[in-house]
Amino acid sequence: MSASNTLKTFASHNRSVKVSFDKPDQVTSDAGAFIGRRLLDLTGLIAMLMEGLKDSRDKRRVRHSLPELLQQVLLSFMQGWDRLRSAEALKNDPAFRVACRNQRGAKVLEAKHRLASQPTLSRTIDQLSEEPKLQHLSDTVTRLGMETIYTRNGGKRVPELVIDVDSYPVEVYGKQEGSEYNAHYRHRIYLPMVATCGPTGDVLGAELRPGAMNDARDSHKFIHRIAKAGQKHVAERIIVRADAGFNSPITYERLEDDGIDYVMHLKKNKKLKTLMKKTVAKYGGSPKHCIELTYKAKSWNEARRVVMAPKTDSKSEPEYYFLLTSLSEKECDAQSLADFYRMRGKAEAHHAEIKYASCQLSSAARPNMFEKVVKQSLGDESDSKTQDESDSKTQDESDSKTQDESDSKTQDESDNKTQDEKATKTVRPQNAVRLLLNVMAYQLIHIGRCQMIDPDYLAPRNWPLGLPTATEPPPTDVGPPAEPSSNGTAEANTEKHDKQMKPEPVHAPLMHVRRFRENVLKVGGRLTRHARRLHFYLAESAKKLWETFWENTWKLRWQTLCWPSLPKRC
Repeated sequence: MSASNTLKTFASHNRSVKVSFDKPDQVTSDAGAFIGRRLLDLTGLIAMLMEGLKDSRDKRRVRHSLPELLQQVLLSFMQGWDRLRSAEALKNDPAFRVACRNQRGAKVLEAKHRLASQPTLSRTIDQLSEEPKLQHLSDTVTRLGMETIYTRNGGKRVPELVIDVDSYPVEVYGKQEGSEYNAHYRHRIYLPMVATCGPTGDVLGAELRPGAMNDARDSHKFIHRIAKAGQKHVAERIIVRADAGFNSPITYERLEDDGIDYVMHLKKNKKLKTLMKKTVAKYGGSPKHCIELTYKAKSWNEARRVVMAPKTDSKSEPEYYFLLTSLSEKECDAQSLADFYRMRGKAEAHHAEIKYASCQLSSAARPNMFEKVVKQSLGDESDSKTQDESDSKTQDESDSKTQDESDSKTQDESDNKTQDEKATKTVRPQNAVRLLLNVMAYQLIHIGRCQMIDPDYLAPRNWPLGLPTATEPPPTDVGPPAEPSSNGTAEANTEKHDKQMKPEPVHAPLMHVRRFRENVLKVGGRLTRHARRLHFYLAESAKKLWETFWENTWKLRWQTLCWPSLPKRC
C-alpha cells in the first residue's frame, strides 16, 4: 500500500483507522448511475436524440461514440456532478464506467474503455450548439415530457392538460454573453423560461433567455409551440396557466385562434384600479368574494372575461387581483376560477426543483484578441458602446411606461424592435445546450422518483387537474349579490361552493429531487470480479428504495409518440 495514497490515523478517536485511495476501480460513490442508465434505456432518450443528430467528427479519430458521450453527460448531471470537469474525478469510478459505456462483460473496465475527458465533453457541447441541433434538443425535451404523460395513460390521449409557464433566475459569475444584472433578483443572471404539466411536474419545454429579458417579450412563440404540441399529441383540451409577466395580446389571440384555453394573472393599471374602485363602491364596501367583470384594453381586439378576486379572507379590507381567462361562466364560475389559479402553487414548487437540479452554466467565453484589435482599428468599439447606451436608455424608458400602455400593440412592436436592436446580447448556444441537457436529466429523475410510489399515482384519472365546473347555471340577475350575514348565510354559501368544486384526491407525496439523489442515486458500493461477471455490493440503506424502484419500473411499458420531425420511431 503506497504511503502517498494512505491517510494514517485519520480518525482522531481511533488510531487504528486508516483511509486509503489506492484502489479507486474497486469502490464507487455513484452506484445510482445504474438507475440512471435504466431510465435512459426505458425512455429511449438516447435513441430519440440520435434521430436528429449527426456526428460530424472524423470517424478515424473517434474513440467515444456520440451516444456514449450523451450518456456520460446526462448521467453526470443526474448524479449531481454539475460541471463537465468532474469527468476527471469519475474516470476510474467502476459503476459510472459500466453505466456510461455500451460494452458488455468485464472488459468495460479495461483502460482502453475509459470515459471521455473534460475537453472531449466540451467539444461535444460545442457540436450540439449548432442551430438545427439546438432546436432538436428543445423538441426532444417537449417530446420526452409528453411521452411520459402519454405512457401514464396507457398510450391514450388525456382529457385535459394544464400547462404552467414561468421563469426562474440562474445566477452566473463573470460577464457571460447574455447575462445581465437584474435589480429584482439583485444578481447577474440568466432568466430561462420553462413549461411544465401543473398537476404532475413533467417538463414540457425550456428556453434560455438573457437576464434582462421581459417575460412577455416573445414568450407567445414558446407558449404557442408547447400548447400546440400538447393539443396535437397528448390532450383533448389544453389550458395554459401563467402569471402577470406573460400577458401579451399576441398570446391571447394565437391561443384563441387554435382553441386553446388560458387563465392568466392580469397586471393592474390605471383603468383596472378605477374599475376596482367603482366595483367596491357598487357593492357598498369591500366584498370578500370573486366578482365577474368585462374588460377591454386598447390593444385588445375584443372585450374579455376578467375576474376580480380577493387576496385574503381576513376581516381587514382585502386586496384584489385580476384574472383574465377564455373560459366561460358555464365552464367555471368566478370563485372556482380563482381556486384553479391558486393551484399554480404546486407548479411553482416543481419549478423550484428544476432550478435546484439545474447545474451552473459555463464561465464567460475568452475574448478573441484578433477581433478586438480589428474593431478598435475600425472604430466599431465606440459605435457599439453608443449603441449599448442607447439600447439601455430605450429599455429604461419602455420599463417606465404604464401597464395599459404596455398592453398595447404599439408597445409590443417597440419591444420587438428593441429586441432586434439588442440581437448581439443573446445567450451563448453552449449554455442553452447545457440547460436543455439539465432539464432532460431532471425529467429522468422525476420519472424515477414517480416509480418509488404506486405507479397509478399519476394516472390521469387521479390527476388533480382541477378545472372546477359549476353544477348550476350562473344567476341571470346582473345586480350585486347580497353580502353574507351572520345568520348562517356565509356557511351556506361555503357549502354550496364546495359542492360545485371537484373533490381533489389525496396523494402520497413525491420524493424531493434532493432526497432522491442523496438516498437513491448517491449510493456507495464495492466491486468484486468473478471471471466475466461484475458484482457490486451496495450500502444496505438503499436496499428498500432500490427494490421498490426495480419492481415498479419493470411494470412500466413506455409508449412513443409519432413526432413529425422524427418519423423513424413512429
